[in-house]
Amino acid sequence: MKPHSLPARFALLTLTAALVACGGGSGGSNNNPPPEDGGETQQDTRPDAFSFTGVADAEMGTAYTSGAITVSGINTAANISVSGGEYSINEGAFSSDAATVENGDSVSVRVTTSTEYSTAVTASLTIGGISADYTVTTKAEPMDPEPPAESAVKVDFNLNMRHTVGGESEFDRRKFITMHASNKENEWFDYTTGQNAPNEDPDLMTNFLEGYDVYLGRDTGDMKWQLSQLTEDGARPGFIDVASAATNAGGVRWTYTKNEDDRWQLARKHEHRAIDMVVGGQQHPYWPNGDDTGMGWSFSTTDTEVEPFGTAVGHFMANYLYEYFNRGESDEYGQPKPLYLEVMNEPLYELVDYPKDDNTATTPEAVFKFHNAVANEVRAYRDQWDLASHDNVQIGGYTVAFPDFEKDNFNRWEERDKLFIDIAGANMDFLSVHFYDFPAFNGTRQLRRGSNIEATFDMLEQYSLMATGERMPFLVSEIGATVHSMMNDPWSPERDGYKLRALNGLTMNMLERPDQILKSIPFVTVKAEWGRQSETIPYTNRLMRQKKEASGETGNAWVYTEFVKFYQLWSDIKGTRVDSWASDLDIQVNAYVDGNTAFLVLNNLEQEDTALNLAALGVDGNSLQSATIKALHYGNNGKPVLDISDTTELPEVYTLKSEGTTILQLTYADAIAIDGDATETKYYADKYKQAISADAKLQFAINDVTVGGNGEAILRLGVGRDHGKSLTPMVTINGNAVTVPEDYQGYDQYYDGKGRAQYFGVLEVPVDLSFLSEDNNIEIAFEDDGGFVSTATLQVFNTTETLARGARD
Repeated sequence: MKPHSLPARFALLTLTAALVACGGGSGGSNNNPPPEDGGETQQDTRPDAFSFTGVADAEMGTAYTSGAITVSGINTAANISVSGGEYSINEGAFSSDAATVENGDSVSVRVTTSTEYSTAVTASLTIGGISADYTVTTKAEPMDPEPPAESAVKVDFNLNMRHTVGGESEFDRRKFITMHASNKENEWFDYTTGQNAPNEDPDLMTNFLEGYDVYLGRDTGDMKWQLSQLTEDGARPGFIDVASAATNAGGVRWTYTKNEDDRWQLARKHEHRAIDMVVGGQQHPYWPNGDDTGMGWSFSTTDTEVEPFGTAVGHFMANYLYEYFNRGESDEYGQPKPLYLEVMNEPLYELVDYPKDDNTATTPEAVFKFHNAVANEVRAYRDQWDLASHDNVQIGGYTVAFPDFEKDNFNRWEERDKLFIDIAGANMDFLSVHFYDFPAFNGTRQLRRGSNIEATFDMLEQYSLMATGERMPFLVSEIGATVHSMMNDPWSPERDGYKLRALNGLTMNMLERPDQILKSIPFVTVKAEWGRQSETIPYTNRLMRQKKEASGETGNAWVYTEFVKFYQLWSDIKGTRVDSWASDLDIQVNAYVDGNTAFLVLNNLEQEDTALNLAALGVDGNSLQSATIKALHYGNNGKPVLDISDTTELPEVYTLKSEGTTILQLTYADAIAIDGDATETKYYADKYKQAISADAKLQFAINDVTVGGNGEAILRLGVGRDHGKSLTPMVTINGNAVTVPEDYQGYDQYYDGKGRAQYFGVLEVPVDLSFLSEDNNIEIAFEDDGGFVSTATLQVFNTTETLARGARD
């Protein structure tokens, strides 16, 4: 349950340049470049190791303060941050906000103990990338019996019931188990980076991609590199010379197909994992403002009816797609053509919000019209070439970095995302978006996983359907987390742990839309040496690190970061999606069946361990032979731990760790018979974004609904309001009152004043099928003023047999 937040208004945070960690890959840009070296002395912000003595048998609900440690071994200010508690510098006030310390400062840590018996509370203090824990454990209860199964969260898996969404029911690893890399990257290999070091695994590319069944996702560097080799058309200033592009591309295509070096042999060996790649542009030099393309010229800035602004960029992109890739069955040369073209990566961040100076600032409208010009030019050349292979390339945008629709009372939606659909929606094949959790930004915890991402998707679905006549598909080309308090620290497993929590929670949200999401790409690069800030501060989102980056390890060889645990956890899942359900929305569930094997996926959005009462149904007479449990969780110090264990029984009560993810692989004696169906369909209201006035009834019509004899239904209400406003409206469907649960998926967005600036999420309201008809009238009334109902959507599950469910918690 989530308590109602206090009626307080959380101040809007101003995003700064330090906010972004999205972007690059394959030579892409890094939004946080290293400062220039201003002196000869090397700055050392990595202190000597330190530790705290823990406390046992502590009183409950009591503040405990550690002994002070003295910072040593640094010669300049070092970042300090804490998770799970507060710290004090030189006996000053306690704080949980990130700051800096100097050599010789004393630091102590304070925690408040749990109100439960035998419960540890841990504060993890990090200074310059070195961490230590202060753990205080409450005294044991004299009698501490096992919790009864009936008190646990109920989780049902109907293994015989196929779950189909928009015709999709198979687990598509090519969509969801991906990384931000291509099969051509130098960084897969030894001695190809500035660090000039070998891979500890000499067959890294094969063992990772094939061993963990991973697909490749996005390349934002190759197109820019090829542009930098092209001359300008002497007869058409600001455009590439097409003849030079054809010549250069011929060499690129021949090299890919015929070169026998190890790099190219491996690229060809693994190209089946790169047949639906995303390519895209960055702001520089694609935004025509005089930036050098690399050969002493820049794109045309002409903006006329004959040559709209951006035409020259579209001309280059069209030639890139045609010249540099394989052209179909009759063509012997070149890598597979990408399936998706993103016009520009996160354009509004640098062009509108944080331009170089006032003279370079532009407007969202200009950026969106630029998308149209690029798309029109690419399609014009496609038609000219009349190539079937080129028809498959889909074009989209605007690759939004921060889809904060509710910001400024939904003016952000009106001025950006809605405007993009209005201007360019009809010209785009997909909407491109990035989703990041910010677990530690200026002392706040701003998460998207859970109800916020659901409300964001629902609003894009609803409005694109109203504006274009169809729900536009989504390309989610980056998901992950930015840990701002640790952004400029050396590598640490704790920081990777925050990112893993986000990857698993966001992936579970992605899996709910298998019919609409074209691809979802964890922002995990290979080595990202292009984004290195200094010798000790590499880029943060990397599959690989050097051994010496970890405490207690030495050597330059490249080994896996903690990100590999995401791929190890998901490595075996395949098969047909089957029905899954949890009585608590904060337990995300999913399930798949492949032959005699079932995969049960559990993810905990709560920051506390949760007991689950598991039931694998629909397998009567088919005996369970074995079970493998993969559990990814986070120790007291926040370091990711992947436990793998075997058993012969499905646990009746299973404890899912705080923010942990578990996959149970169940093997039965015989193939699991999938003889039932649960068909999920979403229906959208006739209107959206309705302002809330106290006690006024908002009316929505949801028509043309198909309701079967068995199943269940959920009314999904997107709501954006200031914190402290009611989230439990009075709701009727066709005159029947329904109860709005107090809970919603994900964390309390208020988070004691340290969460999101406003609440924006989906309220999921169970609806009795008997209340529904083909045409439905929904009335919604709140007791107080303010905010909007952003969407009203009906999710109907028609099943071939009755499903027994418990009540929502």
